[in-house]
Amino acid sequence: MPETAIFDLDRTLTRQPTWTRFVFRMNRHRPVFWVIAPLLLLKAVSYKLGMTDRTNVKNRFMRTLSWAGEAKIREEASDFAVDEVKKGLRAGVARVIREHREAGDRLYLATAASDFIAEPIAHLLEIEGVICTNTAWVDGIGLQVDGLNCYGPEKLARVRQALDRGEISRPLTVYSDHVSDLQLLLLADRGVAANPSARLRREAVAHGLAIMDLDRDPITVPQQARQEEG
Repeated sequence: MPETAIFDLDRTLTRQPTWTRFVFRMNRHRPVFWVIAPLLLLKAVSYKLGMTDRTNVKNRFMRTLSWAGEAKIREEASDFAVDEVKKGLRAGVARVIREHREAGDRLYLATAASDFIAEPIAHLLEIEGVICTNTAWVDGIGLQVDGLNCYGPEKLARVRQALDRGEISRPLTVYSDHVSDLQLLLLADRGVAANPSARLRREAVAHGLAIMDLDRDPITVPQQARQEEG
């Protein structure tokens, strides 16, 4: 039976996070960026201490890109996406996506990554649906988050809204590496902790979620489940 498969991006499909790497790649030849880099790190620490939220932190990092202009940012992000798909994915990703596609499933990316990064990666992977952090160009300010950073509760809320609208349908399989997506994994008919963090691994065991190593060429959970259902 066709289903919907939702993939987190950073450290689930990719081996490394995309956002900070893209910011540093864009700014690597700008001396002024390296002057303010310690302040950016302090901003990130303030989030960890509960003194600010992730949207505020992301907006601060986004302002370091505004010198380039929106068109240049999107052009560089497209090049970044090509490199990431060629060299940055976990070894088993292509097979998992192919098996879902061959089963007739609808594929989604649900990620905190910004739209100008998430959308070209999804396009290259032939993933048709994208739920991500939306951005907008604001005169006098530059690039900003449009709404909220699509992380944790916000990502869960947006997937629920897509289910309510009928845009996403069950049965639903969700793949993620991080405990921030635990409630989304539990919402799914099949939650898959893919290369999970230590905390998510513990929660996966406690809640009976599947655990998968996408650094290998795996036999996928959906394939196994379909065999059992048949």
